[in-house]
Parts: sequence; structure tokens; C-alpha cells
Amino acid sequence: MIDKGRAYPSGIPVWRSQFNPLILRSWWFLIPVVALLFQGGGCDKGTSNTPSEASVLVPLSNMVPIKAGTFLRIKYPVTLTHDYWLGKFEVTQGEFMALMGRNPSHFKGDTNRPVEKLSWYDAQAYCQELTRREQKAGHLPSGYQYRLPSEAEWEYACQARTTNLFSFGDSVTEAAQYAWTLENSEGTTHPVGQKRPNPWGLYDMHGNVWEWCSDWFAPYPAGPLTNPVGPASSKFKVFRGGGWNQAVEFARSRNRFMMSPSNGIHFVGFRVALGQTVDGKNKE
Repeated sequence: MIDKGRAYPSGIPVWRSQFNPLILRSWWFLIPVVALLFQGGGCDKGTSNTPSEASVLVPLSNMVPIKAGTFLRIKYPVTLTHDYWLGKFEVTQGEFMALMGRNPSHFKGDTNRPVEKLSWYDAQAYCQELTRREQKAGHLPSGYQYRLPSEAEWEYACQARTTNLFSFGDSVTEAAQYAWTLENSEGTTHPVGQKRPNPWGLYDMHGNVWEWCSDWFAPYPAGPLTNPVGPASSKFKVFRGGGWNQAVEFARSRNRFMMSPSNGIHFVGFRVALGQTVDGKNKE
């Protein structure tokens, strides 16, 4: 062996020492070939578009991370023990058309306006199709899905740890900076993101269009709640946030309304949430 110019007995027979350079030269020739085989997958057993369990979570670029926490609903605490993501904007007509191939909206002409006049089932179908697309792209690990936010997730994100009537305060004189409502909408929806966001960077949580939530409507239980998702069934689905056609008072953080899930009307749209699931249900 050679170490910095000094020779040491190697114990290797002469014939092997003469043969070794030949072996080394052969291996140096084979290394690129072996590397190409591994890079190409070696023995090709076929490829698949189905993502593996090792898929990495890559939320859409317009999703805002929401950390777990507690908010006060009337006089009782509501606690969310899971993190999730919520769309920075209401889903636009352009986004809906690109994925679903149609536009149910009444107020057409600008594809950056929120999609509206769609049923709860239509909004749910969009979330399911978005989940399939992102799974196929390898952006969603097993157990994650795009979906409608629960009413508690929506309310918590709207309030953004504030305790006021609106996320921006209690005075309606400030509302025009944050919301499109009856007072300033001129009888129509407007492109998303034109007003100021709430403290967590979410736009149009007050006004523009009401937003479908995942819950069936029922009176709130009298007591603290943890990860509520509403009753198992009922007649109406909840929507939140106020809209272009109603006074600003209806756009308060705590206001709620309901409608049959099969109905679609020109002042109700939605935004998407992203979170973990357990046995096909929202993680609790």
C-alpha cells in the first residue's frame, strides 16, 4: 500500500498486484453504466401514475395555514385540536371552470369573480375533484383531502383570534375597507382579493358571497365543544360570511345562515379547506 509516498508491505501476491489495476480500470468504465441503469429504474417493472404512500404534502399556493386553537362562540369555548389550511380567496369562476368544465354563476364576465349559484353538492364535487387531481400529482399524502371547512373551522379562521363583531373591529364604518356588502357592492359580486384581508391574510371573509360549510344546520349545543362537525343529518346546510346583497350587519364573524344543499343561489359560493381525514371524515 502507498501512504503519502511511503511504501508498506501489503501482503498481496505479485500476480494480484499486477492484476488489480486492470480490475480498477474495468470498474471505472462500468460505474457510469451502472449509474444509468439505476437512474432509469434498472429492470423496468412498469410505471404508474398512482402516487405512493411517500407523497409529500404540497398545498395549493393560495392556501393559508391555520394553527389549532380555541375561540369563544357566544359564551362557550370551541376548541380545534388540529391544524388545517384554508383558501386565501373564495373559489373563482376561472378555477371552477378549469376543473369542472362549466360555470354556474349568475354574474359572469370576469373569471376572477367568485363562483356562485352552485349547490352544496356542486361545491363538494369540486373539492373531491381537486383532491383527485392533487393526489395524482403526488401532492397529497394518504389521509389528506381538500374539502369544505367545518363551520367551526370557518368561524375560527374568520375571527382570527379577535373577539369583535368583525375581524377588523366592532364599527361598521370600517367595513367598506374589508367587505363587499349591500352598502357598496352596487348589486353585484366583485373579483376576489380587492378588499383588505383579515389578520390571518384571508380575503372576503366578510361579504362578496356567502360561503358553504360542511355542517348540517342545527342550534348550537349549550356547552364547550371540541372539533365540532355538526349533526349527522338535517334538512339544511350552513353558509357563513355575508354577501353583496345584504347589509353589513349580516357579515359579522358569528352570523350563520342555512339553505337546502341542493339549492344554488347567486349570493352563495365557497372556499376550500385542506386537512387530514380519519375513516373518510374530518379529523377530530
